[in-house]
Amino acid sequence: MASRRPPDRKALIRSAASDLFLRHGYHNVSVAEVTAALDLTPAALYHHYRTKRDLLLHAVLDGFDTVDAAIREAGDLDTALRSLAALVAGPKSLLSVWERESRNLEGSQRLTVLERRTGIVTGFVPLLRAERTELDAAGAELVARAVLGALGGQSRRSSVSRREDERLMVRLASAVARCPLPAAGPSPRPDRRPGDGAASGVRRPRRDRLLTEAIRLFDERGYQSVTVADIGEAAGIVASGVYRHFAGKTDMLVAAMNRGGEHLRTGADRALAHARDPREAVELLLGAHIDVTVKHRHLVGILIHESAQLPDRERVTLRRYQADYLDVWVQALGAARTDRDAVDLRTTVQSAHSMIHFAVRSEPALPGPALTERLAALGTALLLGE
Repeated sequence: MASRRPPDRKALIRSAASDLFLRHGYHNVSVAEVTAALDLTPAALYHHYRTKRDLLLHAVLDGFDTVDAAIREAGDLDTALRSLAALVAGPKSLLSVWERESRNLEGSQRLTVLERRTGIVTGFVPLLRAERTELDAAGAELVARAVLGALGGQSRRSSVSRREDERLMVRLASAVARCPLPAAGPSPRPDRRPGDGAASGVRRPRRDRLLTEAIRLFDERGYQSVTVADIGEAAGIVASGVYRHFAGKTDMLVAAMNRGGEHLRTGADRALAHARDPREAVELLLGAHIDVTVKHRHLVGILIHESAQLPDRERVTLRRYQADYLDVWVQALGAARTDRDAVDLRTTVQSAHSMIHFAVRSEPALPGPALTERLAALGTALLLGE
């Protein structure tokens, strides 16, 4: 007797694809690998999804549906925080597929994802404002983005139980959700985005222009979707001229990663050199990290999302540096908060980094002093709050 088709086959396909995209990246996963994970034929998959990109879109939207349902069904802020923490407890990242892999979608699909992500934030705002009536619309939206970022950060692997992990994530999210915000002050005059060129009109050296455009394109589209010709065109240089400055696309990625790591390293070194006590060390590290993320958002984006595209030696070097950078933060926070254990410290630092990254990159307005000051307050509450 032939086996019956499972009634939820379409959902099973989305779930398997989402897991593979998260672990290996969209370009490194084939349709055959998705079907093999479920013991299906490619024809069975294409019966439900026309293309791999269509499958990616629905995998991303599936995640939105889950988060949206948790928020809509919550009657108050605490219930929403507990529900969201239950979704992210463990090693998977809530936001990685949304941000990293949605860059591989086409124009109308990207617009759909952006609208859904905005809808998640919009749906969370009323729960915040019901408890925090002092928040204006912009403040409530920033706090909502910060909460989602703090909860849905980079993958974590720890030895604690799922229940303990959930409790920790609820505590961190609650600290962000209830953090008093400094007054926004007058709206800053819009600045040029980093990398848009010198205000004086003096053109930068060609190598610098190429690297700046490569960083932007790698972040916006994903490394594997960008060609050398794309980079040359964006920099106003013919493709053959690119090779006078870089051996190829990989060389540009390595140079970009080195530049990003240097910005973070310099900021951390300066913070620790000027700190007078453990608490100030954490506050200065936080300020430096926010400053780098605001000024070099594309660089930070590829540091997080494109390290897997590096050659083996450079990838190992970068990951060692990232581990060392995290350890610097963990040690500084441990000196300031001696009441916390190693898992708590590491998770808290990762949550702070993710919160800053998500809030800056999803903020509709250009970054300004008000955003920087408010992020510093939110980060301090997350890292050093009770």
